[in-house]
Amino acid sequence: MGAGEISPLRALSPGLVYETTTQDYLHFLCYYGYKNQIIRSIAGTSFSCPSNASPDLISNLNYPSTSIAKLGGKQTERTVSRTVTNVGPPNSTYTATVDAPSGLIVKVSPERLVFTKRWMKATYQVNFDAKNASKGYGYGSITWSDGAHSVRTVFAVNVM
Repeated sequence: MGAGEISPLRALSPGLVYETTTQDYLHFLCYYGYKNQIIRSIAGTSFSCPSNASPDLISNLNYPSTSIAKLGGKQTERTVSRTVTNVGPPNSTYTATVDAPSGLIVKVSPERLVFTKRWMKATYQVNFDAKNASKGYGYGSITWSDGAHSVRTVFAVNVM
């Protein structure tokens, strides 16, 4: 399943990009349950997992999509963070629009990202609240737009 059709001309000027670093991938392995010794062997570095590593943090990989495997029961809310880089013109303001399934409350904070220069980074959080959501998989998206660019980030949430 893809995130939509590709327009070659728009791909040359995406506006915002999500950059995933080696550090992000190493943290992902920690959250997935890999031990320090295995990760060091894979990466060839003296990397150590953060003390708060848990499977709940897997969703924090800085991808242009979000997947939350289990939401419900005792944990009906989850917040993930994403960092984007402005590769468009300086002095750009992007506003978030959310398309979520009925009952799933999705809040983006901040709702506007203001960039004063090119290559500037901004971090935002997305809170998923499944208290009133139907059980099963729900799909939606967050679209950041500055009027000239639309950057769509899809999500999938499994409500238990």
